[in-house]
Amino acid sequence: MDSDQYTKDALSSLASTVVDKAPYFGSLPLHTDAFKIYFDDKHGQARAITTANSTDEQLSVLAAACSVAPFGRGAEAVVDDTYRNAGKLDLPHFAIPFEPTTTTLAAGIKESVLDGKESKRPIRFELYKLNVYCEGGFFKAHKDTPRGATMFGSLVLVYPTTHTGGALVFRHRGREWTFDSAAAVHHDGAPAFGYAAFYSDVEHEVLPVTSEYRVTVTYNLYFDDIEDDTQPMSTSAAADDDPAFASRLGRLLDDPLFLPQGGYLGFGLRHSYPLQLTEEFYPTEKGLQHLLDMLKGADASVLRAVRAAGLSTQLRAAYDTEMDSYDYGVHDITVLTTGVMGGEMTESSLWCHLKECYNGTVLWPKGHKQYRVEREVHWVTPRAGASQVKTMMIAYGNDASLEYHYAELCLLVAVGPSGERTAKDNLTKSENEWLDSVHDEDDYDWSGVVKEGNNEEEEEQMDEEEDEEEDDNPFL
Repeated sequence: MDSDQYTKDALSSLASTVVDKAPYFGSLPLHTDAFKIYFDDKHGQARAITTANSTDEQLSVLAAACSVAPFGRGAEAVVDDTYRNAGKLDLPHFAIPFEPTTTTLAAGIKESVLDGKESKRPIRFELYKLNVYCEGGFFKAHKDTPRGATMFGSLVLVYPTTHTGGALVFRHRGREWTFDSAAAVHHDGAPAFGYAAFYSDVEHEVLPVTSEYRVTVTYNLYFDDIEDDTQPMSTSAAADDDPAFASRLGRLLDDPLFLPQGGYLGFGLRHSYPLQLTEEFYPTEKGLQHLLDMLKGADASVLRAVRAAGLSTQLRAAYDTEMDSYDYGVHDITVLTTGVMGGEMTESSLWCHLKECYNGTVLWPKGHKQYRVEREVHWVTPRAGASQVKTMMIAYGNDASLEYHYAELCLLVAVGPSGERTAKDNLTKSENEWLDSVHDEDDYDWSGVVKEGNNEEEEEQMDEEEDEEEDDNPFL
């Protein structure tokens, strides 16, 4: 077996151990009083209802008190009953005595939804809204909009009523789960909440209600202390967090046939993250590394495992673009940057601008002569659009134009050569060797790719300065 095929098989095996957890759903039986709802009716009069023993007439009063429920489209709240057919009550027009922190829900969410260090953070439940789905009501597939940097998910509670239909369907990265909430609101003959907790970026859908009234409340889920995780996780703890991935990674790092000269592993992120943008798509913070503390689910598990193995990591933004060369024609390339651009004016092409202003590294398609000139990334999990960010650039020359570009976040992991997997200087040395060999072979215009001095003395001085920097940073 040739080395390329060996590497491909090894990466495929490693990728198979990166698994997304299912949403957390089930039944929570409680005393009847837990299912009481206080609300203002459509005339502003105070009302109360206990859904576990309510009549259709009482539920119809609650439904009539609701306004039409909108849904989010970008920054807008849109009303469209062909996409969502439901009613809603906002605070302070309703109140409930139920308090999720007094139940097993918090522990269940930590154990079943969160991973590793995330599961040790306190969770804050923010009561958000009440919804009523009458017969025929539904909500087509959608994702929730995070309402802050520390919000990670949602909790939906379905009240015990005698409705049918209205199942919740969850989809994420090709997997699908269905929660029959109408069946879950009764547990061994006792009334119960049907509950579902899930990450904000997991697509979910409410199937049509086929009879009666489906009543729900939604909580936004927040980490209470997102910066409380300053202590590194031990290797054994990381292995317990995701044993299959950590074990397979460890075996590959011990294998002298796997990336014998070292290299870079790339992981397309499986979740989206709150990179703050203005209305004009300007990033309020162009750096990326602060997002490492916000990774969740499988992304967080991968980060913990590679760090526990002693490997260096960085978040990068990947821009897919074109390079137009007089000698070689038009090439599709990917540029990895250390930040997200936005709001600049430039005369340069996108790839040049990214290299000059954002420490961009060009990834050439395999087969091109320039392949591996700067960096070869072995993708373990593909970039599939989960963490896509839209930003803006103003290009000017003969005619100024407003351009929008999309970047996708990915995790880059530096792997040293066999026997020195955590070494940092060897990686950059091998990159320089690749660069020298290719540069000697052709007369390609390397401006913007290779720093060139005006003479040999200047070039040698620049090489020495770069070597000093590279000894400390495997990602230069």
